[in-house]
Amino acid sequence: MQEISLIELNKPELFEKFRQQLYKDFEMSGCEYYNPVFSGNSLDAIHEAVTKSVSRLNQENNLQYYALLYRIDLSEAQIHKRAGELPETPLMSVVAELIIKRILQKVILKQLYSK
Repeated sequence: MQEISLIELNKPELFEKFRQQLYKDFEMSGCEYYNPVFSGNSLDAIHEAVTKSVSRLNQENNLQYYALLYRIDLSEAQIHKRAGELPETPLMSVVAELIIKRILQKVILKQLYSK
């Protein structure tokens, strides 16, 4: 998670846009029941919440889990590549990291191109 810690999610505006985009992606893939519940806007709190949500989703509804990955635009190849780089890290933690990165990328690109 160190790579993305440079992104300041503690800025209320950025965190709110991130949260809205994440919830939108969960909802649009039929997974709104699994929306992450954040205990704060620190990167660790966000990572923990997203990890719990995707873990539960993967266990309870595998088809919706894949629908979410498709909606967010994460491929299995990306997940396996990153998991290979972090062999000691649980797979769902890796998936959560990639989801966070991708959502941040969406939010930042929207901000750049909306001006």
